[in-house]
Amino acid sequence: MGNEDKKFWAGGFLYNPETNSVLLHKRDSKAKINPNQWAFFGGLNEGNETPKQTLIRELQEELTTEIPESEVKSLCDYFNEELQTYRYVFFVESKSQKSEMQLTEGEGFDWISLEKALDYDLTKKTTRDLKTFMRLRQ
Repeated sequence: MGNEDKKFWAGGFLYNPETNSVLLHKRDSKAKINPNQWAFFGGLNEGNETPKQTLIRELQEELTTEIPESEVKSLCDYFNEELQTYRYVFFVESKSQKSEMQLTEGEGFDWISLEKALDYDLTKKTTRDLKTFMRLRQ
C-alpha cells in the first residue's frame, strides 16, 4: 500500500498572542460530521501531502488565506478512534483581521478569546486539543 492510500486529517487554528484568542470555524447544518458545532479548520489529505501541507491547503480553500509552512507549529497528533484516521493538529500565530479573510465553507468563523472558547459548542476533539494548547501556554 502506497503513501497515497493513507488518509489522515490535518487541521488547526490561528492564534493571536496579543489578544489571547483563537480563530475557529462554525460548521453548518450540512456538515456530515459535527454539524452546527465550532471546530478547527482542516480536512483530509490529498495525494502525497504532508500534514502541514494539508492544513495550508485547507486554510487557503476555507479562508482564502496564505500561510507559509515555516509559520505552522505542531500542537499534537494522535489516532482518532471514531474516524479510524490519524489526526494532526497545528496552530499558526497570526494577527490577521477577520476582514482580510473570506469564508468559503461552513456557517461562520470568529476570533474567540481562549478564556471563553470552552463555553462554545465545540466538537469533542476541538475541546480536547484546545485544552492541550491551553496547558502548553501556561
